[in-house]
Amino acid sequence: MSSLKAPFFTDDAVASPFWWDEARPDKSSADDISSFTEVAIIGGGFTGLNAALVLARAGKQVTVYDADAPGWGASSRNGGFLGPGWAFFDPALTYGTDMARRVVEESFESLQYVKDVVAKEQIACDLKVVGYFKGAMTPRIYDSLGSNIERIRKVLPCDAYMVPRSEQHREVGSDLYHGGVAMPGYAGLHPAKYVKGLAEAARRLGVRVFSNARVTDLQQQGGAFAFKVLGRDVTARQVLIATNGYSGGLLPYLKRRIIPVGSGLVATERLPPELMSKLMPKRQMLAGSQRVVTYYRPSPDGTRIILGGRVLDMSGTVKSNTANATYLRSLLVRIFPELEAHKISHYWHGQLGFTFDHFPHVDTIDGMFFAGGYNGTGVARSSWLGGKIANKMLGNDQGKTVYSELSFETRPYFNGKPWFLPLAVWYYGMRDRWDQR
Repeated sequence: MSSLKAPFFTDDAVASPFWWDEARPDKSSADDISSFTEVAIIGGGFTGLNAALVLARAGKQVTVYDADAPGWGASSRNGGFLGPGWAFFDPALTYGTDMARRVVEESFESLQYVKDVVAKEQIACDLKVVGYFKGAMTPRIYDSLGSNIERIRKVLPCDAYMVPRSEQHREVGSDLYHGGVAMPGYAGLHPAKYVKGLAEAARRLGVRVFSNARVTDLQQQGGAFAFKVLGRDVTARQVLIATNGYSGGLLPYLKRRIIPVGSGLVATERLPPELMSKLMPKRQMLAGSQRVVTYYRPSPDGTRIILGGRVLDMSGTVKSNTANATYLRSLLVRIFPELEAHKISHYWHGQLGFTFDHFPHVDTIDGMFFAGGYNGTGVARSSWLGGKIANKMLGNDQGKTVYSELSFETRPYFNGKPWFLPLAVWYYGMRDRWDQR
């Protein structure tokens, strides 16, 4: 954790997730790693820990290995959005109407899955259904959002509805938008509390969860799998790779298919209650329609605003953190000019896992299992697919998912380094500006 210095930072501002103030990921010893485990799960985030719960309840001996601490990556750094998935309908239409319907249905099931896990494991993570509003940056985009809702309603029931500009202050206290679409089923949670609760629940079931336990040299070996952890040789009967945007060079196959994308967030200082009521009258999840995504929400206690968006410099230096925070704050002030007079208390970033078709994937790679590639919408879907992949490992029908039917593609000249990302962000940013002329 490092301090931040700039006129718009509070005196005690830190380059650390706001969520960690209440639920910092716990590091545990890696000294007693066994040379054998029945099931090895690589990655202790939402995917890996939800899978561990299912496998442990089925009687499997499960070990989770995390290179840092359980949840240290995107699982404790994200915005805590849990959506019903209406936005996934149009992209899925490229596979046909039936596939689009199934994608949305699974999205609703994933939201319910998280609710069920939180209730069953009694995880206090501020989970609450609050709704969502997506603001249209232009009248043309407003019409496009409305057309999308009508397409959905021809295939399955949809409770989303359009909000004209004349009524948008009921949703958000900003004049930036030209109306938008409201989605009542959206929920929010405290992501760091959620992933910490998952780790505690897994340990209660006998799962061994190791921190500082980076896995290397992963390979098939006879009818099992071999790898190293801190120089120690370990074998496992089954392996689940649940590293998403932090997959790195673990397997060449994933290196060519998972695109690591940086996302940064800022949290404001505590704001006056009357200002929060004006800017966020429903205390709901919010976003704009820009292609370069910007999303924001109230803190769970309703006293701050948290905003996230794309950043390119993930070096973590004081200079880069300040530049990223300056950019994100400018987005926030554009939405809410009133916040020009208020400061930022936290800046942080994390790494997301994107795919070329913008869908998550469930796959087997040389006999090993994989679920990931959540494209920035992973709180519900990573939890859901963690359960799905675990059931697939158990060989039962509950492991079936639409995401195992999609071809997991790569592109020529891509080998893990997203050299095209700055160009893509520039291009889509230009299109956003063009749309808003």
